[in-house]
Amino acid sequence: MEKTEQETPRTAQEPYFISFLNRIGGVFLAPDSTFTQIITQRISILEPLMLIILLVGIEAALIASFAYRIFSAFTSALSSVTGTATLGFLAFIPWIMLTMMIVSILISWLILAGIAHISAKYVFKGSGSYIGLLKLYGYAFIPYSLMILSTILIGISWVTWPIALFLNIIMTFWIIILMTAAVKQNYGVDTGKAFISSFIGPMLLWLIIVGIFWAWIWLITSSFMGGMM
Repeated sequence: MEKTEQETPRTAQEPYFISFLNRIGGVFLAPDSTFTQIITQRISILEPLMLIILLVGIEAALIASFAYRIFSAFTSALSSVTGTATLGFLAFIPWIMLTMMIVSILISWLILAGIAHISAKYVFKGSGSYIGLLKLYGYAFIPYSLMILSTILIGISWVTWPIALFLNIIMTFWIIILMTAAVKQNYGVDTGKAFISSFIGPMLLWLIIVGIFWAWIWLITSSFMGGMM
């Protein structure tokens, strides 16, 4: 006997927070299927945006806290020479670092997704959207949590720096893998083209920019030194 639509049991809709945690876990364990699910469900771009801000905010707060303690100890050590020094200006350090880190990461998010979009969409003739890739790139940033862990380890003891370095290396490769998977799922291109779009393309552009910058520095230096002779 065939089942009718009325006989099929309906599952209750998951709470939003549980779905969000499922997406985070899915990015860790099954990025391809999770990215496909995110595209299909049309998740709001605000979710990956807030995820990036949260991760970077925690990292910036940790670094600012360590910097504040170092500057405070340095200022206290010099107080016998310079007299009583106010530490009021140090209160701005966490806010400055937090703002700069968040802004720089968000700009990098937009630029990296833009380069990958141009490559996958117009060079390799993919069929995805820039906003869709922005969403997936936001989730691809989840391994940044390893940098937070490495910063905590360094804050506990400097002797943990090899572990912290190892975690940062893992984070870098992991993010590259997730970005490749994001481009692959969003544009329907193969892994090789996705890797070129997500990593090789941005790296080549970065090398070109750095090369132009140093060539410009060399020309200025050469002109200055030639004028002095």
